[in-house]
Amino acid sequence: MKTFLPEEIKEISQQLDCGLNCYWNIISGLLMFVPNDDLLSLDEGGAYQKDIEFLEENSLEFRKIEKPDSKTAFIFMADFMETLPQKSIIKSMLEKALENKHPFKEFKFQIDQAGDYRELWFAFKNKKMQEYVKDQIDKIIEAENNSRLN
Repeated sequence: MKTFLPEEIKEISQQLDCGLNCYWNIISGLLMFVPNDDLLSLDEGGAYQKDIEFLEENSLEFRKIEKPDSKTAFIFMADFMETLPQKSIIKSMLEKALENKHPFKEFKFQIDQAGDYRELWFAFKNKKMQEYVKDQIDKIIEAENNSRLN
C-alpha cells in the first residue's frame, strides 16, 4: 500500500482545511480532491463533475480521508491556547473565546486581532492537521489490512 511523502500529507491537510474532500485510491495511490457539499453548490460551471462521476464509478477503490470534526478542531484550538504564556492577555482572550456560545467564530476573531500569535496559530494548526491526516491514513491502512485478513 502507498506510503505518503511529507509533501503529500501537507497537501492533503491544506486541501481539507480549504473545504475540499480528499479521496485516496487504495489500489493506484491516486489522490483526488473535490469540493465538499457546501462548496460544490458554488461550482456553477461543473468543473468537478467529471471527477465526481469518476469517483462514483470507482467508489470501491477509493477511501475518503476525513477532515477533522468540530470536536477535534476545538481540541486543536484548546491545545494551542495551552502553549501560550500563563497569564498573558492573548491566552485569557482565547480562553474566553472557547467558553463563548460560538467558540469557533470568537476564536477566529480574537486570533485575527492577535498579531504574531496569528502566525503561531496557523503554524500550530498546520502541524496538527498534518498529524491528523497521518492518523487518518494509518486508520485506513489498518482497516484495509484487517478486511484482507477476514
